[in-house]
Amino acid sequence: YQRRVHGAQINSVVPIGKMSWFRTAFCGYSVEFSPFEENKLAVATAQYFGIVGNGRQYILDTSSPDGVMQEVATFESKDGLYDCAWSEENENQLASGSGDGSIKVWDLQYQDYPLKSLEEHRNEISSVDWNLVAKDSLVSGSWDESIKVWNPHYDASMHTYNEHTNCVYTTIWSPRRSEIFASVSGDRTLKIWDINSPQSVQTIVAHTHEVLAVDWNKYNENQVVTGSVDRSIKLWDLRAPEQEVQTLQGHSFAVRRLKCSPHYEHVLASSSYDMTLCVWNTAEEDPLVSRHEHHTEFVVGLDFNLFVEGQLASCSWDEKVCVWDMQQAPPPMPIGMDDPQHPQHGPRTISQTGSQPTDPGSM
Repeated sequence: YQRRVHGAQINSVVPIGKMSWFRTAFCGYSVEFSPFEENKLAVATAQYFGIVGNGRQYILDTSSPDGVMQEVATFESKDGLYDCAWSEENENQLASGSGDGSIKVWDLQYQDYPLKSLEEHRNEISSVDWNLVAKDSLVSGSWDESIKVWNPHYDASMHTYNEHTNCVYTTIWSPRRSEIFASVSGDRTLKIWDINSPQSVQTIVAHTHEVLAVDWNKYNENQVVTGSVDRSIKLWDLRAPEQEVQTLQGHSFAVRRLKCSPHYEHVLASSSYDMTLCVWNTAEEDPLVSRHEHHTEFVVGLDFNLFVEGQLASCSWDEKVCVWDMQQAPPPMPIGMDDPQHPQHGPRTISQTGSQPTDPGSM
């Protein structure tokens, strides 16, 4: 797993003690590192593969030297939680997208109930993202085909957009411009939005099948990357949208989530329903840097640590969360974590053998 990144050999910068596992009670759907603390990780989960049942938002400490993350806090929800995003202005707050169409805003200082519940979407919320630049707004995408922009201090949304003609799977703010965000949908399109305009400012038919994932290049405000049920990843230059800049092939099932590295301009990671996570370097002749096969179910959540160069987190329907250095193989699972009597082993939901994919686009 020592591979070339940015054309140079890079050794691990993450101490072995920071490489760790955690077992959740429900299926993992989303992970996000805190923008304030390098060892704090949020994990959104849903019971029964997100079909029915409850949800739980975890806050984990990844710094334990024994290879097992420690639970800092949990928040309970009456419906599954499909995405989460840390506040960019308050280190104790985060938002979760719920299966009942609400956005739950949590505060670590008030763990008994949500600080706020934003309730306008009519169906499951598949994506929430906090504005990196403005810091006081978040954007949500839903299976009701709508997008909403919120100021979490208020109960009503500021903007609603209804151009997509199928489920909205991911919405994400530009890392450079506070008024710009991107969205992707089951209608096969990538759309770019400006909150000062009532309509999208750009639409690209990005793939031949549903588009599930999108992220912005952190070093190039004109480049976005999309992932689809067609198993491909495409890089787009928004100044020349007629043709993708590059296509990455390597997954055998739908690409569920994409994250561009905050440390390397040409590095990104992808997770898929093929149960793998891939690291790519688009500047290399062979862009596939490494493939990680440490999960045994759909890999749905993925994130880079802003503070620790090369550190990744993943979560899966196999109810496991892993944090490791992308230049190494994921750490061995602690002995006994798969044992039903393990302290972190939550009650099993549905047998993973023969389970039916219910997450949109997983068919």
